Amino acid sequence: MKKLITLCFFSFALLFSTQGLDAQNKLEINAAASEKAKEIRKTIKIDKNQLEEVYQAYKTYETTYQKISSDLESNQQKLEKINTILDTKLKSILTEAQFEKYIAIYRTDE
Repeated sequence: MKKLITLCFFSFALLFSTQGLDAQNKLEINAAASEKAKEIRKTIKIDKNQLEEVYQAYKTYETTYQKISSDLESNQQKLEKINTILDTKLKSILTEAQFEKYIAIYRTDE
């Protein structure tokens, strides 16, 4: 009986620690997306609606990037694909002049 109780306690402890890790990853993703969106707002001068849409685009990007970041060498094609998807989303959000400025500032270093 004691072994059963110990096993149940251990299982619950593992369950709660896993949820904590997921929450921490989500906080990191949200913080990174927020930081990038605010940086774009400062350099490209976007409005609040565009800021929210840029934040959502970067949040999606960061979530996907976290999944492949453990082995970037073998996932190079996936990285290029998510970069292209991000650029496509941003192109639909930003005006043509804003997007050109974004490309000039943020895509020249890659």
